[in-house]
Amino acid sequence: MLWLVVSLGVLIGVVGFGAIYQTLATRRDRRRFLPPGKLIAIDGNHWHYQVMGEGLPTVILDSGAGGTHIDWQLVQPEVAKFTRVLTYDRAGYGWSDFSSEPRTAEQIVRELRQLLREIEIEPPYVLVGMSLGGLFSRLFAYHYPEEVAGMVLVDVAHERMYEETPAEWVELNKRLEGLLVHVLPIMGHIGLLRLLVTFDVLPMAAGLFQKFPPALRPLAKAIYSQTQFGKAFAQESAAVSASINQVEQVRKTNSFPDIPLIALSSGEPDFDITQEVLEKLQELHGDLASELPQGVHTIVHNSGHAIQLDQPESVIAAIRQVVEKVRCSSIT
Repeated sequence: MLWLVVSLGVLIGVVGFGAIYQTLATRRDRRRFLPPGKLIAIDGNHWHYQVMGEGLPTVILDSGAGGTHIDWQLVQPEVAKFTRVLTYDRAGYGWSDFSSEPRTAEQIVRELRQLLREIEIEPPYVLVGMSLGGLFSRLFAYHYPEEVAGMVLVDVAHERMYEETPAEWVELNKRLEGLLVHVLPIMGHIGLLRLLVTFDVLPMAAGLFQKFPPALRPLAKAIYSQTQFGKAFAQESAAVSASINQVEQVRKTNSFPDIPLIALSSGEPDFDITQEVLEKLQELHGDLASELPQGVHTIVHNSGHAIQLDQPESVIAAIRQVVEKVRCSSIT
C-alpha cells in the first residue's frame, strides 16, 4: 500500500512540476517571440495576420491542421514580389486567441471572411489551401464563388479520402486522431507536448521541424509548444468529420466557380502516409483538377506532405501561374 501512495505522490509531483514549467516556458516564449504581423480584435478575440506585397488578386494562404502563418515563410515573401499575399493564424494557433466555437469548415470560413472584411482586404482572392486547409478553401469557393478568382490546392485533404484509402490505414488514423483529441490538451498543460516538440517526435508529424530552415526552428517549436496549441489541434481534429460532411453537402447544391485551379500532390510518402495511400490521394487530387476546364494536377517529386516547406518553389510557381491567368482574364 505504501508503494502505491509513494508512486501516486511522485506522479502528482511530476505532473505539477510539468504544469508549472509549461506556464513559465509559455510566458517566456511570448516575450521572446513577438508577432511578426498585426493583431486585430474581432468579437472580443485577437486574430493575428500578416500582409505583404501589393496588387490584385490577393492571395490568401491557409494552413493544414495545426499549421500557422510560419508554415508559409518560404512562400509568402516570394509571392509578395508579384502580388499582395496574406497569412493568418486560425483560432488557438500562433498569436490568435483560442475560441470555444467548434472548428468546423463552416466556422473557419465565416471567421476568415470576417477577418478579411475587418482589415479591408477586398476580393478577388486566390485561395491557397494546404492539407485540411484545402477543405476550407473549397468550401469558401462554393459559398462565395463571386469572390474567388483562382485556387491552389497543396496536398489537400479530400472528402472521400476515408472512403478511397485502405481500411487499415483509415482505422489507424482515426484511432490516433481520437487519442489526440482527448490526450493532447492534457499533454499541453503538463509540458509533455513541449517535450515531444523539443525532440521533434510529435505523433503523426515526426520530423516536422527538420523541414523548417534552421533560423525558423526555434520559433516553430515555440508556437507548437504553447498550451493553447494542444487544445486548438484537438478541437480541429474533432471537427474533421463535420467539415467533410459540410463540403459533401454543399457540393450537392452549389456549383464550383470556373476558375484556374492547380492541385499539387506530394510525390514522396512521409509522416504516417504509405505509398498506397499516397497514390490514392494523388488520384483524388487529380479528380479535383479534372472537374474544372482550367484545372491542372501536378505531382511534386522529392516532396513529402508539406510541399510548402520541402519544395516551396513549386508552390510559388503554381501561385504565380494562377495569378497571371486571373490577371489575363480580367483584362479580356
